[in-house]
Amino acid sequence: MPSERVPRNAPCPCGSGRKSKHCCGRTDSAPTTINAPLFPRTSSADYPLATVVRYGPDDRTATKLVAAVFQYDGAEPVLARWVATDLDTNKRIQEECAAFLKEHKAKRVVTVPEILGCPHEEGEDFPKGADCPFCPFWRG
Repeated sequence: MPSERVPRNAPCPCGSGRKSKHCCGRTDSAPTTINAPLFPRTSSADYPLATVVRYGPDDRTATKLVAAVFQYDGAEPVLARWVATDLDTNKRIQEECAAFLKEHKAKRVVTVPEILGCPHEEGEDFPKGADCPFCPFWRG
């Protein structure tokens, strides 16, 4: 079987533009964290499967948390969103997110340590295909 290992200094396959060793190929991740391009295929035993993602106006400030639970492969997710200026330290939001995952019986949670992008929703807060006018950091 051919190796699927990505060399540490190669560009990360997730498309972030960072080296693999500084992105999804990090070895200091918590054992429960799954790095999307490198995790093994999910099986029916992994479901309900959850994702938890942070968004913000730049790569240092998280202002929106989105949790999604997929009951089975191909299912539409059940979503929950939280918005706050103190997202990373807000105990109420952390407790509500944990309760949401427990309520939907998530067996596995997929997340990344980085803030993934703008907290505004394309098509709702700004036109589809356009850059967010509120978050110039993510422009382009």
